[in-house]
Amino acid sequence: MADLKPVYRADTKRLLSLDELETKWGEKYPIVLESWRSKWELLSAYFRYPKAIRKPIYTTNVVEAVHR
Repeated sequence: MADLKPVYRADTKRLLSLDELETKWGEKYPIVLESWRSKWELLSAYFRYPKAIRKPIYTTNVVEAVHR
């Protein structure tokens, strides 16, 4: 989970953090990262919101996933 933080905490929807994540985890999870890349415009929609709003968005998603 710590390796995902630079991706969703980025100031902009730059792909650099996603590139770094793929370098580290791409071999182990190629399908996941390929899916993220192909759907990046949808997955990164939260970058349209101010940073103060984005944190509750991604924090809530993690909490919901844990409770499932």
